[in-house]
Amino acid sequence: MTVLENSIRIEATPERVWSVLASLDALAKYDPGVSRSEIVSSAKEGPGAARRCDLEPGGWFEERVADWRPTEALSFELYECTLPVRRLRHDYTLVRDGGATVVRQRMEYELKFGPLGKLLDAMMVRRKWDAGIKGFLSGLKRYAETDTSSVHAA
Repeated sequence: MTVLENSIRIEATPERVWSVLASLDALAKYDPGVSRSEIVSSAKEGPGAARRCDLEPGGWFEERVADWRPTEALSFELYECTLPVRRLRHDYTLVRDGGATVVRQRMEYELKFGPLGKLLDAMMVRRKWDAGIKGFLSGLKRYAETDTSSVHAA
């Protein structure tokens, strides 16, 4: 299993950052790797709520909320996708830092294809996905700090 960890300081309250992250269908507004995101479950929030995201330049994934603690933590588990993934979970924790928020991200995943998957991960997937996470976090920061419209009621 591969683990990627990243963090970013966002000049916004945990309530504001949570309002962005908890709007499951808003991901395409700030993640440059996602062209479209939509809720695909009857639940719009909380454990079990699910979304489908179309990727740039192609492919898609569906994930469901595994952990939902408003203004504190949010986790997703991938359950269907076009990616070469056997398992993937990503967790976000929000920590107040004065008037700002530190968002810590941890992704754990395992690729398909056994030893070949491990080789692909070591050669390119890990770097590409880590860059994608950094792009996501930068987009989240920019959106949470500058977009004045309410994304989701906190």
